[in-house]
Amino acid sequence: MAARSFVPDLLKAAPKGCARFTASSGPLVAHAGGGTPDAVYRNDRVALDLADRHGFKVIELDFMEKGGRLALGHGNAQASPLTLEELLDWLDRHPGISIVTDIKSDNLNGLKLLKAAAGRRIDRFIPQIYSTAEFAPVVALGYPAPILTIYRLQPGKDEWIPAANALPLRAVTMPVKQRALAGRIEHPVYLHTVNQPMPGYGLYTDCLIPADPGSTDTPEAR
Repeated sequence: MAARSFVPDLLKAAPKGCARFTASSGPLVAHAGGGTPDAVYRNDRVALDLADRHGFKVIELDFMEKGGRLALGHGNAQASPLTLEELLDWLDRHPGISIVTDIKSDNLNGLKLLKAAAGRRIDRFIPQIYSTAEFAPVVALGYPAPILTIYRLQPGKDEWIPAANALPLRAVTMPVKQRALAGRIEHPVYLHTVNQPMPGYGLYTDCLIPADPGSTDTPEAR
């Protein structure tokens, strides 16, 4: 694995949009649908179409429950006009792309709603879980092996690491400022949100694009 080096500016605030797109090698996930020249956190068809043109095979999207249904968006202030039904239709027309879920409301209930809507397409969704306790119920729903994302866990409390290493996770995702933990993880590690090339990790990104589109796939669970 390439050396893990610190890159200045990694911790700066998310951009308002992508002034430019930088090619980067290694696994990449388009964050919140992927950035466009004028916006990030779009979670909409414009972002999806651009991520597809850039060669992404894995795209993360934000979901939330509203009125008993699953909607797209980072929150009520950043709701997406894209409906779940429209997303499923988009996936039917883009068979090589998988969606990583980031459910901002109750995760298990959200994944149940997604399963009911997705039907046979459930294998197109890579669920994120927010604690190791969610692994068994999410797998029982029929989803592929999940990614553990730790941004909701209390920093400095690392008791989850042995449990995570014992599970057949697809990957572990963490904020870039917590990357010192990566050496203790026995799974592929992804950092978020990173907009400069950073060798040695997978990256969730707004403004990086695949130098090699075939490298964007998240690894299979061990």
